[in-house]
This record gives sequence, C-alpha cells and structure tokens, in this order.
Amino acid sequence: MQWLRDAVDALLAGDALPLGGAGSLLAAVLLVALRLLLPYSRRRLIVWPFRLLVAHLAFVALAAVTPAGGGLHRFAQLSAFLLILVCLGRAGFVLVIDSLLSRSMARPMPKIFRDILEGLVYTAAVLATLRAAGAELDALLTTSALLTAVVGLSLQDTLGNLFAGLSLQAQNPFELGDWIQFADDEQMVGRVVEINWRATRVITLDQVEVVIPNGMLAKAPIRNFTKPSVMSRRSLRVVVPRDVPPHRVRAAIIAGLRDTEGVSPLPAPDLITEAFTERGMQYWVRYFIEDFQRRESIDGLARERIWYALRRAAIEVAVPMLDVAVHPDDEQQRKRSAQQGLARRLRVLQRVDICRALPQEQQQRLAEAAEIRSYGAGELVIRQGADGDELFIVMHGQVLVTVDEDEHTPPGDSVELARLGPGSFFGEMSVMTGEARSANVRTMQDSELLVVGKAAFASVLADAPQLAERISEVLAERQQQLDSASSKPAAPAMQGALDGERSGQLLVRIREFFSL
Repeated sequence: MQWLRDAVDALLAGDALPLGGAGSLLAAVLLVALRLLLPYSRRRLIVWPFRLLVAHLAFVALAAVTPAGGGLHRFAQLSAFLLILVCLGRAGFVLVIDSLLSRSMARPMPKIFRDILEGLVYTAAVLATLRAAGAELDALLTTSALLTAVVGLSLQDTLGNLFAGLSLQAQNPFELGDWIQFADDEQMVGRVVEINWRATRVITLDQVEVVIPNGMLAKAPIRNFTKPSVMSRRSLRVVVPRDVPPHRVRAAIIAGLRDTEGVSPLPAPDLITEAFTERGMQYWVRYFIEDFQRRESIDGLARERIWYALRRAAIEVAVPMLDVAVHPDDEQQRKRSAQQGLARRLRVLQRVDICRALPQEQQQRLAEAAEIRSYGAGELVIRQGADGDELFIVMHGQVLVTVDEDEHTPPGDSVELARLGPGSFFGEMSVMTGEARSANVRTMQDSELLVVGKAAFASVLADAPQLAERISEVLAERQQQLDSASSKPAAPAMQGALDGERSGQLLVRIREFFSL
C-alpha cells in the first residue's frame, strides 16, 4: 500500500494538482455560482463543465498513482491541466455570456459570435497546454505560417462564408423566425430557422429546407417581410367590364374585404384603378396582413370574398370579349330559366308570414323585385345598430344571430341568440318600420339569401294601403312569439290587449315609414 500513501502525499503536497489545486477550487466555485445564477430552463449548461471537472480529477488521481518522471505521469498531468483550463473557460463563458450579459442584452448573442468566442477560449487552453508541455510557440507559429496560407487558399469559400456570416450578424438584416425572400424568384421565400458560421437555413411554406451560404446572402438583396413590423402588404388584380362605374366596384370590393379573416382593418384596404385592358377595367386591390405565414390562404379567402361581393353587386368578373350570335333557342332557354327563377323566389317568399298574408298578385310582384345574394362562410350580413330596409330569407346555408352588449364588444364575445337555416328569415322590422338592426347576422357556411327591399313593399302598399293593417298584425304576432320564447307569457286577457296595442303601434310606424 506504499503507492497509495505516496499518492495521498502527492495530492496533499499539491504536486499532482495543476495550478497547485487553485484551478480545481475555482472550477468548483464557478459551478456553484452557475447553479445559483442560471434559470432552471438553462441549468443543462452546467453539465459539460461538471463532466470536465470530473475528468480532470480522474487524471489528477492517475498522475498521483503513477511514478514521477514517467511518460504516463507526464501525460496525466498535461491532460489534467488541459481539462481544468477547458472547464474554467467553459464555465466562465457560460457565466458571463448566458448569465450576466443575457440580462442586459436586448436579444441573445448571435450563435456565430458565440461559437467564435468559445473557440478562442478553447484555442487559448490548447496553446497554454502546449507551452506547459515545453513546445516553442513562436517556432510553431512561424512553421505553420506557410501551412496557414495553403489552408486559407483552399478554404477561401468557407472563410468567405464565415466573414459574410459575421457581417450579417453585425448588420442584423434578419433574425431567427423572420420571413425573408433570398432570391429574385418570388417563390424563394422562407422562415429563418438557423444562422451558423457557414450558412443560413430557411424553411419554405412547402416545408422544404433551403441552406443558403452566407457569402451568397451577403451579395443578394434580402427582402424581410417581418421588419420593421409584422405588417406586410398584399395585393391582387381584378378586371371587371368597362361599363361598370368605378365607385360601384370600389364600394363592393372594400365591403367584401371588410371583416375578412386575416386582413388587417388598419391600414384599411384600398383600391386603385390601374389600367384599361382588352378584358375591361383592371383594379389593383391592396390590403395588409399580420400573419405572413398564412399569406396564401388569406389571399385565397380575399379572392373568395371579392367574388361574393361582386356577385351581390351584380358585377361580373370580366372575360375575354367575344362577339356571340344569340340564337332563338338560347333566348327561349333564357326565358325558361327566368321563369324557373321567379317560381323559386315565389316559393321562398310564401314561407314568410308577412308575405304569405298578401294576395297572390302582390306576392308575385315581390318575387319579381326580390334578388338572390350569395355569401361566403363567415361574412357579416347585417351589423347591430346599422340602418337597413331589407328583409332576408335563408334559401341555402345557415346564419348565426348574435348581439353585442355594447359597441366595444369584441366579435368573439357576442351573445349567440339563434342559428337560422333554410326557410328562416330576419330583418322584417327594419324593412317595414325602418328600425335599426337589433342584432348581428353572420353566415356560418356558404349561403344564399333572398333579399326583398323597402321599394318592393312600397310598390305593393301604394296600390293596396289596406294591406298595412294585415302586415302589422302579423308582425305583432311574430314579436309576441319571440317574447314568449325568451320570457314567461302574460295572462290570455292581458295578452290580447297587449297584442292589439302592439299591432296598432306597428301600423302607425308602417304608415309613417311608407308615407301611406
């Protein structure tokens, strides 16, 4: 056991410990400081310094048990010396960069700078170990000058990428998570996921990883869609016939983009009359979005909303102009289609109480004046508090009826009242009395609504004013049904009095609204 006693004596005397044991003690102190200062989510950074310290102590023990002056003893000493220097460098780097500086820096240090600084620390540790081994560093550096020149020439592209990466990090034209266009091709757009010393990695919308050398990025114009803010402008072109006034087109398209999911309300969408083309008038539609990753789906939804808006406004999307000869058979087919459409509108109108109460002739006139409007899913048909003089009947699809507690209520916090399907109707009070809209109505899916305006009812009532009394009675009955669905009904005798009073009040309002 003499060798064990000699090893213990060597350790106590400090002969086997590099730096007289001060390095090991300092490393232990740094590890304790890291344990206390680093947040819980980053304590994994302590693992490597701790492993290096354990390996260092293992080589110290090996140096203590091997005979002094032997090759193995010398190797163990140099290894222990190198490991303690690397441990101190790594622990000090983490303490300064990841603990102290990270609290005062606005953003994390770029990875390429971290790698270079950490590499310099390890290089210094290796040079110090070589010097402790007796190597002449001046001669070594002089001898390696030629080798450095040869390596530099062979790695000039790699070194160019390295310095280009440093330049990009210093200028900071983009950061991790930014959406950039890195070539003239508009399809070469992706989200930055990594910036290292050689290249930058981006992920496109097709989930394809593209690795771009930093040297190429440093020479190319870079479009950053995330800076200076996440707001970016999108645009599309719409061509409509020349005979449609621009103000009608502008009003229809702007109304269609309003409340479109993903389209920012501020800055508001706008429209520019861009060109006269062979197809017709070309308009440049511009709007802003905040979620650039969803740009393609938002653009598609915007086109859909514009199509529905133009369709409701009876504006066709222009097609190449051709001279077409209309044959008699085509004219007859058109007339049959018009008659079928009229019959369909009449059947829908007869489902509504206030229309069913009218004579057949008056129902026919309303059907002729009614129009069918198409709405996409999620479109706002009427807004609470807005003026309106139209009656809506659901022909196909479904709508959601909600109310806001006040004008500042967010759309998602509105109170749901009902979901109306085919055959249901809304807006009867506004069309007959001019009353402001009492609720919001938004489509839940692609829907077709039959719309009858005030002008159609005015024509009917002008010829038969006595119908206003019948309509007021029907409206009073409907109001009573709505009240009964939400509260306890009154006694029959009192209810009859209330219905009569309500019918009289509605009749007065109808006559005033239609100037009867």
